[in-house]
Amino acid sequence: MDDDSIPDGLPVPFSLHVDLLDRMLNFELADDPTYTGIEVQRFDDAVHGRGVAVLLMRRQDGRVDVHHEPGLRLDQAGYEIGGGLREWRTTEFDVARFEVTPRGVDLAVAFDDVEGRRIEVRVGDRTRRPRRTAAFLAPMGAEIAKPQSLPLVWMASFDLLRRRGPKPVISIDGRAASPGRLPAEWLLRRRLIKVATDLCIVYLNEAGDRSTATVGDPVLGSDGLEAVTASAGGHDVVLGFDPPFPAGSVRGEAPAIGHWHLEIDEAPVVGGIWQAEPVGDGTVGVTVEVTRGWEPTGLPGLMAVVTRVVPVFRRWPTTYRWMGTVTPGEEPRAEGRWERTGADLAQSYRSMTGSG
Repeated sequence: MDDDSIPDGLPVPFSLHVDLLDRMLNFELADDPTYTGIEVQRFDDAVHGRGVAVLLMRRQDGRVDVHHEPGLRLDQAGYEIGGGLREWRTTEFDVARFEVTPRGVDLAVAFDDVEGRRIEVRVGDRTRRPRRTAAFLAPMGAEIAKPQSLPLVWMASFDLLRRRGPKPVISIDGRAASPGRLPAEWLLRRRLIKVATDLCIVYLNEAGDRSTATVGDPVLGSDGLEAVTASAGGHDVVLGFDPPFPAGSVRGEAPAIGHWHLEIDEAPVVGGIWQAEPVGDGTVGVTVEVTRGWEPTGLPGLMAVVTRVVPVFRRWPTTYRWMGTVTPGEEPRAEGRWERTGADLAQSYRSMTGSG
């Protein structure tokens, strides 16, 4: 930079949007011809309201149907997962019960899908001792074909249901369906039915033009952008840069290069390399590579084994790359897009769990 000031009106090419989810339970389906998986979400906050939403993942095209209770205020853009959103329906559920306590889980939903098939799910478990949960990064982003952000679903309290609980009841159009299975499930004594509470969902660099505002709070120093921070529901998110991202024009012809990292509640989640170089007329081209996936620490033995045996849990973020431009001036602009790179880790997960 030419001086120690930050130019007025300079758009920041990094954004953080934080959303909240009270609780979630999901599983893959091993043998249903229509759906590959089901996820049940429950909201209970001032932004979204209170109620249940159910996601049905289609086998034919990977798209998602969302059924949600009346009164919930949900952003459809947050459900562009898999092959994209197919149906969005306000639904009167016949049953919509979802309780999670330190000693157990009790879930039951019943409704008709968009083609009139009856969907019924009843799952749960009970424990004598409080469940031992852990913070966990969901691999939701591994399934997105055309990402509109880098989605990081941080589950502050995650667990797998125990096999000694009641057998799951999953019925689709009157036909029993089976959930996917963990390798050596009998030995691990858990089912591949995932439950979490207190979820913090971070969207890094949502698609679109950020000419007028930055989502999140920029931390600016004399050398440029040191970090972007955001908070919601008691969760703190920090996107840091080393060295600081240049806040003015990039000097010379050589690109400026540095590292970035993202933390949620002080836990390192992902990181990588950023590059900025002039592309003419004062515009700066920016590339953000995700080169470091999630490196979990402090997981209970079972969860640590699962994340080692199934690589998608740790490595899926490294298949994301963002490319965009920053143009300062009287009408500043910051815009870009994400693309997927690398192997289809989600397919290896489906094959390993019998849900492909």
